[in-house]
Amino acid sequence: MLITDADMSAIGKILKARRMAKGLSARQLAERVGVSDAHIIYIEKAQRRATFDKLMNIIGALGLTVNEILTVIGQDSAAHEGSPTRPLRRIPVVSWVTAGAWHEVSDIFEPGSSDQWIESDVEGENVFALLVMGDSMEPEFHEGEFIIVNPHVESLPGDFIIVKNPDGEATFKQLKKYGNRWVLHPINPRYHDMEVRRGDFRVIGKVVKKEKRY
Repeated sequence: MLITDADMSAIGKILKARRMAKGLSARQLAERVGVSDAHIIYIEKAQRRATFDKLMNIIGALGLTVNEILTVIGQDSAAHEGSPTRPLRRIPVVSWVTAGAWHEVSDIFEPGSSDQWIESDVEGENVFALLVMGDSMEPEFHEGEFIIVNPHVESLPGDFIIVKNPDGEATFKQLKKYGNRWVLHPINPRYHDMEVRRGDFRVIGKVVKKEKRY
């Protein structure tokens, strides 16, 4: 049986859903099957193909069966057959310096604000793109990938956001809240959380999609 990229995406989704339902972190599952936590996340995001043996180990560790996986692949393929594809549109790519200098959403489309454009099917007014820099958001987001940002979508705890700090710098983090504490969280465990007060930062926009750079 040929497993396509779409199949791997469907498999990754059910693996992640089952892992979360069982209350397991990526690291805990990784320890059970003898791989790195980054490898688990790559598979869940369909960014890396697992070997047959490793995939079977993960499926078994989550209490799934091969028949369940095959059923999901079939349903996902059927759901996409004949489904309309949203048209692509041109999205402006702006610099982090430019993003940090914005005061209003209207600033985004000032003349000369972008010399580069990418194509995406993301909808929404004033949507723009940024190029991921550094490794603080790995393994979910890698340097050189584009992230699409919508400045009009409300940002909630757990969302990936672009924020402007009091120094006027734009940064990419995950927004988290613990009780009354607000935290800007880098996914990469090599970096530390930044605790902030709600008034100390301004949300520029919510990351709504990732686009690979080809």
